[in-house]
This record gives sequence, structure tokens and C-alpha cells, in this order.
Amino acid sequence: MYMRPQIVTIATLVLFLANSTLMLGQSKGKDAGPPEPALRTPGELPIDSGFYILLIAGIIYGAYVLLQKRKAKNILD
Repeated sequence: MYMRPQIVTIATLVLFLANSTLMLGQSKGKDAGPPEPALRTPGELPIDSGFYILLIAGIIYGAYVLLQKRKAKNILD
């Protein structure tokens, strides 16, 4: 019965000591910290060349849908 609180106390102390040891073991020299970010050139999207094709395809599809709706409306009237 009395063993459980003792195990919890011991486990808490062990985890605390292990965590603090890892934190204090980090380097504080000139090389400490994350590395410098690499210089990147702005990327180009692959949609640049096909944008106009997609635009024309969208216009054609929109006109097709509008024509189909007009035909369906004319048949009902």
C-alpha cells in the first residue's frame, strides 16, 4: 500500500534529474544554436506556363454549362 507514493516520488525525481542534466549539457560555445538558414532563390510555380490554357479551358467549360442550363430551361418553358 505504501509503495505506490514512494515509486511516484522516485520516478518524479529521476525524470527531473535526467531532464535537467540534458538541458545543462548543451553547448554554449560560438557554434551553439541552430545553423544559419540557407540562401534560397524564390521558386517558380509550374502553373506559370499553363495558366492561360487553364483560363481558356475554364471559360469554355463555363460557357458549356451555361448553354446546357439555357437548353434545359427552354425545354421546360
